[in-house]
Amino acid sequence: MESPRPTTSELDARLLEVFRICPAALAINRWHDATYLDVNAAFSRLLGWTREETVGRTTIELNVVAPEAFAILRTKLDTDRSVRDFEMTITTRSGMPRNVLVSCELVDMGTDRRVISSFVDVTDRRREEETRKASEARYRALFDYAPDGLLIADANSFYLDANSSICRMLGYTHEELVGLHASDIVVQSERKHIGPALEAITSNENYHREWSFRRKDGTEFPAEVIGAMMPDKTLLGMIRDVTQRNRTEARFRRLVESNAQGVMFWADTGPVSVANDAFLKMIAYSREELDAGAIDWTVITPGEYAAADQRALDEIAKSGVCTPYEKEYVRRDGTRVPVLVGAASFADDPKEGVSFIVDLTEKKKLEQQFFRAQRLETVGTLAGGIAHDLNNVLAPILLSIGVLKSEIKDEQLSALIETVQRSAQRGADLVQQVLSFARGVEGRHVLVNVHHLIRDLMKVLRDTFPRSIDIRLEQKGDPWNISADPTQIHQVFMNLAINSRDAMTQGGQLSMIVENAVLDATYAAMNLDARPGEYVRVTVADTGPGIPPDVRDRIFEPFFTTKEVGKGTGLGLSTSLAIVKSHGGFIHVYSEVGQGTKFKVYLPANTTAVAANDVAVEQSGLPRGNGELVMIVDDEAAIRDIAKTTLERFGYRVMLAVNGAEAVALFAVHRGDVAVILTDMAMPVMDGPSTIIALKSIDPSVKIIGSSGLASNDGVAKAVGAGVQYFVPKPYTAETLLKTLAVILKPA
Repeated sequence: MESPRPTTSELDARLLEVFRICPAALAINRWHDATYLDVNAAFSRLLGWTREETVGRTTIELNVVAPEAFAILRTKLDTDRSVRDFEMTITTRSGMPRNVLVSCELVDMGTDRRVISSFVDVTDRRREEETRKASEARYRALFDYAPDGLLIADANSFYLDANSSICRMLGYTHEELVGLHASDIVVQSERKHIGPALEAITSNENYHREWSFRRKDGTEFPAEVIGAMMPDKTLLGMIRDVTQRNRTEARFRRLVESNAQGVMFWADTGPVSVANDAFLKMIAYSREELDAGAIDWTVITPGEYAAADQRALDEIAKSGVCTPYEKEYVRRDGTRVPVLVGAASFADDPKEGVSFIVDLTEKKKLEQQFFRAQRLETVGTLAGGIAHDLNNVLAPILLSIGVLKSEIKDEQLSALIETVQRSAQRGADLVQQVLSFARGVEGRHVLVNVHHLIRDLMKVLRDTFPRSIDIRLEQKGDPWNISADPTQIHQVFMNLAINSRDAMTQGGQLSMIVENAVLDATYAAMNLDARPGEYVRVTVADTGPGIPPDVRDRIFEPFFTTKEVGKGTGLGLSTSLAIVKSHGGFIHVYSEVGQGTKFKVYLPANTTAVAANDVAVEQSGLPRGNGELVMIVDDEAAIRDIAKTTLERFGYRVMLAVNGAEAVALFAVHRGDVAVILTDMAMPVMDGPSTIIALKSIDPSVKIIGSSGLASNDGVAKAVGAGVQYFVPKPYTAETLLKTLAVILKPA
């Protein structure tokens, strides 16, 4: 028999029970005023209002839904009569917002209308989604903006994603890089490592090695590669460009291997683990002995220096470095070598470090030479006394010769007497040189024609110098006279000529050029020994091997010589400089290894008023500016000031910068007003070539004049290498500067 069908009242009771126990929040509202007619337990739990507190009150009254959202929902129902999963925010009794998905149905019940609504709380789900999205965004930002290059690849090494760092590193856009294979970005010789790398990474092994990569433009660079497997089985590669690190390491290795000074790596207990050839040569140990661990710095240090070493170690323990100090090492053969030691510990292990050691053997020899010079001072006093007596001997000879010349008429005897007179006079002149050395550079000044003096000197040089040396004399114009002691000036150029001869052991060319030179205040301000005025300039040039920079700075030191023992006293150039200075002049040296040497000797001219007026007229005719703004970039305040004064006097406006960084900043602001920039090539903070490159990156058409006090063509080469066509060597005259400005500013 069929079960009896439930009555309407029974169905209503069952439906009501389902409504009450349904896990979804349910509510029934009147359509026209949104009054709650019934809610289930789940709705009460969601909102926090009991059924009794809810029924009979409206949605707006309970502040469940914001009026704007309620209006949108009613409009949708009025149009569609049904709404599914409409996301909105409701407010609970405690005032807490909850995100819900609302589904509503508009039901006609006779003449009345009801809205049946269900609510699904998605607050926690949305919070989790937001947290996940924020986390993804953070990790995406870390990926995109990481300083190291990052690549994500599939199991076959085709790239799925790339960050901006690796795109910059390789020169590809993101779109170009995605889809490429590992073999497309590494050099051909590295491709054989791709397979083993994939095997290691997919096996979850640590992968870390250096590869050589190829950029889009074909250039190559070294990079450190770290590979790892991602949770989703994709492959992550981190690429770090190690060009700079490798360059730094190579430079340090070059420093160590250059053997310019000794370098050793030590432990505070004594063992020396690494050392360069210079240090091994210094202490006369072999590399085999070093590798065998036979060198201990505490063992090769004499006992009397133990306290000095301990002070250095204490200083290193406090600050990481020690003040350089002198000590000695005992060589393998038992002899000692004096050294200057500077040391520093390593940051990762303070008990180990590196020392730089300078051999002081030559310095000690110089000290001995200084003591010898002190002894020579005493000898000089004695020489003065002897010279005085020799003058007494020579005086009657010279007087007697004068009498004999007037009495003897025989030509042969007269010629013999002339020879005796010249020899005696030469002896008297030599006595005067001895007196000059003994008492200081003094002498009897007379008007001297330098060209005639050097012309006579040339005869001696051609007779005495090797035939392999070509000796030339050039006169430019009509050289002025000087007021000088001819014997002393003769000695100056003889010394310079002998130095050139000794430098040209395989032969070469020795030339002397005599000319007039007018130095203005601009030039004089750049040279402490110079004064504005008229000079006779004598250039002594040779084609020898040139003078290294470290030697060039010391050539005028007394007793400094590079010649073998017994072949030079080291007094020639120092005496020459003393003589020139005593005459109010100065010497410039221009030399470069492999390019010969030039000594330019400036001696004050004894000119007439007419000559001085001619110079003044010439100076007044120099080109003038027309209010153009010139930027002067130089770290020397004196040069900036004198150049500024000179240019303003000749109609220019001037802007000053003390280094390249300041010049670039000023030019970025005033680029439209700056007509030309005069920049030094050697400055702190930012040097000339770097400054020129930075200025041209701002304005490729900027007009720049380079300037340098470096010897020979070094400064010019640096300026040309940076893209500059105009160059004035320091120290420069107002004429040189103004004429250069006139050329560079001349309208095209």
